[in-house]
Amino acid sequence: MMKRIAILLFFIITGLLGFFLFKNYQTKTKTQKTPNKKITAANNKSKKTDISSTSIFVPYWSLDEQSTLLNDYDILIYFGIAASRYGIDIQEAGFKGIPAFVEVSAGKKKFLTLRMINDDVNVFVLGNEDAQEKIIRETLGIIEQNKFDGVVLDLEISNILNKDTQRQIDNFVHKFYTVINENYKSLFLTIYGDSVFRRRPYNLSYLGKNSDGIFIMAYDFHKSRGEPGPNFPLIAKDSRGYDFKRMTTDFLSVIPKEKITVVFGMFGYDWLVDEKKRPIKQAEALSLNEINNKFINKCEFKNCVVKRDTISKETEINYVISSPTPDEQNIYRIDFHIVWFENEESVKIKTEYLKEQGIGNISFWAYGYF
Repeated sequence: MMKRIAILLFFIITGLLGFFLFKNYQTKTKTQKTPNKKITAANNKSKKTDISSTSIFVPYWSLDEQSTLLNDYDILIYFGIAASRYGIDIQEAGFKGIPAFVEVSAGKKKFLTLRMINDDVNVFVLGNEDAQEKIIRETLGIIEQNKFDGVVLDLEISNILNKDTQRQIDNFVHKFYTVINENYKSLFLTIYGDSVFRRRPYNLSYLGKNSDGIFIMAYDFHKSRGEPGPNFPLIAKDSRGYDFKRMTTDFLSVIPKEKITVVFGMFGYDWLVDEKKRPIKQAEALSLNEINNKFINKCEFKNCVVKRDTISKETEINYVISSPTPDEQNIYRIDFHIVWFENEESVKIKTEYLKEQGIGNISFWAYGYF
């Protein structure tokens, strides 16, 4: 009998000991897992990119003797020289302004913009190999003579997707890139932010491979000749629209993030509209400085309402101008206006989104506008 009791006590004690050991193991396991969760969260957070490069376009008409604000930027991009049917136009104001830019940009990394924004000239050049070679050769000479680090090719084509135009652009860019790189300089391209949405004739994948990088012009989504709206909304108001986030996704799908620089346009448009907010005529472009002086610091117009749109993250202004005297029909005219614009606050929000996507290069259009 005593032997049976001893055996029973042995099993009870062994069971209790095993139970306590198991609970202790569970506690240790949970304690060990907690730091791992924190490390994982920290790792995810560390994937957010910092801004590694900030550049600004410097138009020839904005240069002055007080260009000290240029010190805030890593890279300066002079805008720039113009292409013609016969090569670089050396009589044009942009070419003549190079010495002034070189003086204020001393000690900075700098690039020269080749402006190709005239449709007639572009069509001629893209179809003429001799004109292309002359433009490339003369541009190279200018950047070497003035110690630029490279070229930003601003080739703007307004046509919708056209295979012939796309092939011509590819060939021209490939030739340009080859010559520039052989001479130890860099070639970048500017591309419309709405290129995918509006089916413009740019082969983004090919251009990304045949350049040192792409400057995405993330502005002018709503045109001066079109309906009033944000410069480039962070999020579209409905699924049929297009926005900054989808633009970023489209470009990242074909171009490495390290090659992408997003350019913010520091300006807006002022539309004269009817009672249904439809544009009556082409909108007036206003720099951010002009907008601040005219509406933000003090607005002297009637019914002047300034509000930040919670969806696009940009700012809208509505105001009214009443004529001081009646017209021929003894009617006092009332003009309704809508202004949309980008500013530092909306740029900050969009920049945070870019950092989350791994894009660390941003730029601004333009010096003197803000």
